Amino acid sequence: MSAGARPTLDLSTFAEDGFSTFLWGSSRAVVNRLLFAMVRAHDPEPIWLDLRGRELADGEPGPVELDWIPRDHLYLAEEPASARPQDAIANMALWTVVRADEPDAAVSRLADFVRLPPIAQQILQRADVGAARHALAVANSDRVRGEYPTTVEGVRPIVRALMDGPLLPFFGAVGPPGAGRMAFDLVFEVRAPDLAHWGDGTLLAEKVPPGHPVRLGTPIRLRDIAGLASAFGSAPGPK
Repeated sequence: MSAGARPTLDLSTFAEDGFSTFLWGSSRAVVNRLLFAMVRAHDPEPIWLDLRGRELADGEPGPVELDWIPRDHLYLAEEPASARPQDAIANMALWTVVRADEPDAAVSRLADFVRLPPIAQQILQRADVGAARHALAVANSDRVRGEYPTTVEGVRPIVRALMDGPLLPFFGAVGPPGAGRMAFDLVFEVRAPDLAHWGDGTLLAEKVPPGHPVRLGTPIRLRDIAGLASAFGSAPGPK
């Protein structure tokens, strides 16, 4: 590296296998484009679960509007019920299907799965357990924030159920999240007001595992992350 050159991180740094990720910021378009870049860095064919509103929140297109997600890897949750946790159903199911001699760990895994919203169960049931772990982007998760636990203890079973699937979850959200985000292994805040100013935006790590190359609390300019520019350019991202 030449003198005075800016240090550059590769996108793969933010998509390590075995780590769940939570990404949040103020601009929905920026969060969703960065979320797309992160999952693509891990998996060339990621699964995209979009918790949709009736229209674009800020008028700026994201990966779905730009047709960057193959149809057979795209799930749209436009009805709130499809994205709600199924606590009552789970409690009833456990009474009827769990044997008395079932190990506690097995019961816990079953409960975590059954409590997942219907659309997440559908995705998990299609996952090939023997294949490589697919990245799962859950975009616009803030739209169902009020339906879910707000603590680390409450959120962690949801993350665990997805990773047991096996999927590698990447959640994207808009607005200040609660303490439950710390149930994820990696937590990042992206600070950029809109797509037009993405290059001057920064990524700030709130939580990373020990030994991770990204430092806590040190802003990283988005333009200094290799492989990110195509997700913010006018040309379509890679299919």
